[in-house]
Amino acid sequence: MFRQGVLVALFNPKVAVFFLAFLPQFVVPGAGPVPAQLFFHGILFIAVAGLVEPVLDLMLHRLMAGLRRKPSVGQWIDRALGTLLIGLGVKLFLSGKPE
Repeated sequence: MFRQGVLVALFNPKVAVFFLAFLPQFVVPGAGPVPAQLFFHGILFIAVAGLVEPVLDLMLHRLMAGLRRKPSVGQWIDRALGTLLIGLGVKLFLSGKPE
């Protein structure tokens, strides 16, 4: 699974486009070599993701375990989100086309 995740991340063009668009905004002229700054920001992003994502994974695992024990809660969430999406669609429809 890890190898598959790495391969997907390496060959996913959206990841490259994100970093090419996002990281250069944090380069400070005169603060050192640009490649070193980009490398540092990339490493910082990986470090923060490595600290935050496992915590989120554990929290969501517990949430999903609770939802599996009570399927009715999941059904109500599905209904609420479906109602929200339908409501947003109706609002968009009623807003009309821009001229």
